[in-house]
Amino acid sequence: MKAFILMGILTTVVAAILYTLGAHLHYRELIWAIVISIVLLATHMANLAIYFNVAGKKPYKWFD
Repeated sequence: MKAFILMGILTTVVAAILYTLGAHLHYRELIWAIVISIVLLATHMANLAIYFNVAGKKPYKWFD
């Protein structure tokens, strides 16, 4: 459960930053689209790293 909370916090922070920068208004511009896609990919990779580091050797076991 700790992993989901940390992932939620990270995703919320990244979404808030993208929103305040106006990414939702400029996503059709090429440079913005590339930057947004890199940020979202990095967020996804960070979420995976958080999940597997917190879950340890039992990443697919939902309850202890």
